[in-house]
Amino acid sequence: MRGQLDRWLFRLGAPERGPIELVQRRIYVLRRAQGLVFAVALVVMLLASINYGLSLGYGLVFLLSGAGIASILHAYRNLLGLRLRPGRCEPVFCGETASFLLVVENARATRRPALCLRLGKQRTAFELAPGETREVPVLAPTHRRGLTQPGRMVLETYWPLGLIRAWTVFVPDMPCVVYPAPEGAPPPLPPEGEAEGRGRAASRPGDDDCAGLRAPARRLPAPRRLEGPRARRPPADEAVLG
Repeated sequence: MRGQLDRWLFRLGAPERGPIELVQRRIYVLRRAQGLVFAVALVVMLLASINYGLSLGYGLVFLLSGAGIASILHAYRNLLGLRLRPGRCEPVFCGETASFLLVVENARATRRPALCLRLGKQRTAFELAPGETREVPVLAPTHRRGLTQPGRMVLETYWPLGLIRAWTVFVPDMPCVVYPAPEGAPPPLPPEGEAEGRGRAASRPGDDDCAGLRAPARRLPAPRRLEGPRARRPPADEAVLG
C-alpha cells in the first residue's frame, strides 16, 4: 500500500539512468512541526498586540511572518537545478554494507548548504560550493545475492530556518553486485597422505607448472612379427622351379 501510494504521488517508475535534473515539478515543500509551532506563536503574539494596542508588537509579528514565508522560497531554491547522476558501487558479499555513490552537481554560482541524502534510515549530510560536483556516499545493508538496486532515495533540506522541509524523491539506476557470503568456518583440507590414499596423486615439486596438462598416453609395445607356416616365404629358387 505504501509503495503504490509513493508511485502515484511522486510519479515513481523504473530506475532512472540519469542525469536527473531537479526541476519545479520534482520538488515538494511542506512545513515541519517546528513551523507549526512558529505559526501558533505568531498568532498568539498578534492577539496580544491587538489586545494591548502594541504597535511594536504588530511590527514584530509581520517581520517574523515575512521571514517564515521567505524561508519557503529559499528552501525550494536550495534544491532547484541540482543534477543527480548514479555513481559506482563496489561489489560486496551478502550481509555486508554496500556503499552507493551518487554524483551531485551544482551548476549554479551559489552555494547549496544543509543538504541531506537519505536511503531508508541511513542519512548523509553535505553541502555544495558554487559550481562544485561531489560524490555523496550512502550506505545500505545487503540481504540477497545478485544485482541489488538501492531503491527510493530522498534528497532534502531544512535550510535556512528549519521551519520548512523541501525534498525530492527519485530512484537511480545503480546496481550493486552482491556475491554469496563465504562460509564462516570451512572444513580443513585433507592432509597429503590421506589424499594419496584416496586415489589422488600427492603433489610433488614441479607439478604445479604442469597441473593443467594431461598425462601423455602410455605407449604400447610394437606388435611382434608373425611367425609360422603361413608367414614363411618360399625361397627364390623354389619359386622359379615351380
